[in-house]
Amino acid sequence: MACLFTIAARVPGKCAAVALGIFLLFSQGNVLAQQQPLKLGVHPYLASSELVRRFTPLAEYLSAVLKRPVILELSNSYNTHIQKIGNDMVHIAFMGPASYVIMTDQFGRKPILAALESNGKSTFRGVIVTKRDSTITSLRQLKGKKFAFADRDSTMGHLVPRHMLLQRGVDLKDFATSMNLANHDNIALAVLAGDFDAGAVKEEIFLKYRPEGLRAVAFTPDIADHLFVASSLLPRQTVQAIRSALLDLNHHPDGRRIMHLLRADISALMRADDGSYDNLREIIRDLKRAGVEP
Repeated sequence: MACLFTIAARVPGKCAAVALGIFLLFSQGNVLAQQQPLKLGVHPYLASSELVRRFTPLAEYLSAVLKRPVILELSNSYNTHIQKIGNDMVHIAFMGPASYVIMTDQFGRKPILAALESNGKSTFRGVIVTKRDSTITSLRQLKGKKFAFADRDSTMGHLVPRHMLLQRGVDLKDFATSMNLANHDNIALAVLAGDFDAGAVKEEIFLKYRPEGLRAVAFTPDIADHLFVASSLLPRQTVQAIRSALLDLNHHPDGRRIMHLLRADISALMRADDGSYDNLREIIRDLKRAGVEP
């Protein structure tokens, strides 16, 4: 079978859309190709090439099970991703917890399809990192240092670490400099290169680069994990079909490989409800009261 995926990406220094896009053609492909494709939207938490590698098998699987083309669409910012699912411009969205909470605050709830379970847990956490040989051992020691965040709407790259820092009396004005970088890999590499004294990343990225010399300064609280949501405009039977397809990955012969490509520590896709994200809602409310707007 041949596949084609659509990716919206930003070219450095320019705003441009790059189409790489692909939908599946089966032996009965004429019937399949005549159906309206479903767009699977993903936020830019990693480099575009890495997201294509990770999500292509999932798009292929959904296309085969739903017997309908599924197009992978990568947004060029977290906010663009939020606006797309909020305005029903994509049919399925993979969302970080903070993006989901911000989206529901702005647009109301969307049907939840499934959430990630990692190593048997429904939560994940972030890490404030530094270099192995750094003298930084506490968050208060970050005052006067150079610090790297991810996108302003990133759960573990900005919002939850920012809340944790404020609780320790460290605000943006206390850093020598702070910057929002494109993704978590960039933060880890920038800290390792000495461009920043410390940064905030999700635990997956910390574990990836720990052998290269990253060290944890502090871990964030546990937060309900990433999730898939559906457009409010999809018929109920289509939403149920997508939900069933995602949950059936737990028993599919190729399901483990597909899930592990999304993230190596995923043990299952599970049912989830909106209330699981209430503790994150309170963190975001605290940030807003402190003048931090996501």
